Amino acid sequence: MLSPLRTGLLAFCVGFALVVGAQEQDIKEAVNEARERFLSIDARDLQQGTTAVPGQGLAVPGVELSDKDWTRQMIGDDSAYAERMYVDSNWFAPKALADSVVPRGQVIWLRYHVEPDQELKDAPMLLNIQSSGALEIFLNGRSLFRSSTIPVPADTSALRPEEVNMSVPITFACDGQPEVLAVRIIDVDGGPLGGTVLRLSLHAVDSTYAMNRTMMHFGVFIGVNIIILLLALVIWSLERKERSWLVLALLSLVSAVSTLCELGGTLGALGLSTSTQNALEVVENILMPWPMYLLIIVLGMMRGDLTRQRARRFTIAAIVVTLIIIMFSIALHIGTIDTSTGFAITEDHPALLIALVVLGLLFAVILTWFAIAVVRLGVRLLRSKGYARWIGGGALASSVLSLVLQIISGLVGTGLAAWFEVISDYCSYVAVPVSVAVYLAIRSAHHNRLVARQRDDLDQEVKERTSQLSAEKERSDELLLNILPAEVAEELKRTGAAAARQFEQASVLFTDFKGFTEMSAQVGAADLLQELNTCFKAFDEIIGKRGVEKIKTIGDAYMCVGGLPDPTSSTPAAVVYAALELQAFMVARKAERDALGLTTFEMRVGIHSGPVVAGIVGVKKFQYDIWGDTVNTASRME
Repeated sequence: MLSPLRTGLLAFCVGFALVVGAQEQDIKEAVNEARERFLSIDARDLQQGTTAVPGQGLAVPGVELSDKDWTRQMIGDDSAYAERMYVDSNWFAPKALADSVVPRGQVIWLRYHVEPDQELKDAPMLLNIQSSGALEIFLNGRSLFRSSTIPVPADTSALRPEEVNMSVPITFACDGQPEVLAVRIIDVDGGPLGGTVLRLSLHAVDSTYAMNRTMMHFGVFIGVNIIILLLALVIWSLERKERSWLVLALLSLVSAVSTLCELGGTLGALGLSTSTQNALEVVENILMPWPMYLLIIVLGMMRGDLTRQRARRFTIAAIVVTLIIIMFSIALHIGTIDTSTGFAITEDHPALLIALVVLGLLFAVILTWFAIAVVRLGVRLLRSKGYARWIGGGALASSVLSLVLQIISGLVGTGLAAWFEVISDYCSYVAVPVSVAVYLAIRSAHHNRLVARQRDDLDQEVKERTSQLSAEKERSDELLLNILPAEVAEELKRTGAAAARQFEQASVLFTDFKGFTEMSAQVGAADLLQELNTCFKAFDEIIGKRGVEKIKTIGDAYMCVGGLPDPTSSTPAAVVYAALELQAFMVARKAERDALGLTTFEMRVGIHSGPVVAGIVGVKKFQYDIWGDTVNTASRME
């Protein structure tokens, strides 16, 4: 049992310890509270942090300064408010005075406490300012910028923060002490203090170029998809049975629209109004499952194993995901769901919570199923032997490789992370279109080689056929010229008929062999025919030299005529000379055959000149013939 003294001492020590501990706790809290009023900034914050800049985007690399715990605000005007060492602990945060009403013409001061890292010493940066009124900005008591008085429009409700947007170069001292940005807003319009339009953000000097690069990349994404869209539509219009090209065109269209919605909605980089940006963001969310769904359909069609039942399942799943996204957007719009500080349900209702959990699980299961289907079909198509495996490789690059690069970008340093992220975006947005372009190029080259080979084979076949036709034509013409005179043959080929003609002066020659009938009974048919052919062949050569036209042979009779079909081809004298040569040939032939003890022919000749009619007789086995008294007289002369 303790004595009263010891008890008192123990109580005193315990009390003293509690008082000292409480004081230390208060000191720590005060220090932490003071530290929270400072915005610590380093190079990584400027590169990885994002803020909205009107006209540039909603996710521009930089640090937001406005409406934070490190901001202090005061109504009134004093030049000391700009000083770095001024104590503003009694000033209020902007949100604390959101409902305070100020008369027109008041001056408002804001002070931002910044603690930059040593690596930012003398590093050039940009201070982006959005304001609806004239202002002056100070850094550590030194004036940085002073705007001119801005005319206030008649309709002040139309005034928006985006109407004034300025960028001011700035460098911090980085001397180990917190630095102060002070802003003096001049001639504030009467109204709630929280309605004062002012936003400040810090950016690296290359933030604008970074946003321009982002827009350039997205422009490439959209352009590539539009090119593939046009190519797919052209090929589909020529090959209507290949429906995979139509699905590929839809895939490129959805990808281009989704990319445009992300650029103008999520990133806000097109300078559109807030309502338009929100609408584009909703459209982007609704389109989210469709590129993956269309890619699955394209891969399935390329492999040729996509049944109607499987396609119907994927279609129903895509529609379900779209409906879930639409319901989520409606719940977000009416305030049932709040995503400003994460994900929260504003209405405490068990049924609503269960429904959201079920829909969320269904959403995750369907997207996981889609991802597995893309990878599975991509691997199978990549392992196929056809050149369609390029599309399988593009599908894997847009899904697996893109995810791997995103993970790597989160593990490496700041500089490499940006490069890996850009490569990941290119894999995600253009891997499939580029793989399709490669597929089309290889397919076109292969088809061109086949067409060239077929063309060469066809050309060779055409040459051979042409040569054969030329030979056949020459033989046909030769046979035709053996039947008809050249002029009559040309007329017959040209018009299909040959008109009869009157010749006023023609010399007709007839020959026959004396005693041919008796001789044919004594000599064999073969020998007789051979000797007759020998004689008539010699006759053809003789009259051909004299320009005399052979008409026909009738048994042992030989008929020819001079002076037709070309009157200048031969004269009556030429016909007489031809007859004399024929007689000379037969005399020589007789002497030759008599020496051999063979039978011989003796020839008789008859010639007469006068008018004749020449033409073609009949339509089958036709021949060129002549008629008239001149012909009859020549026959009698013979």
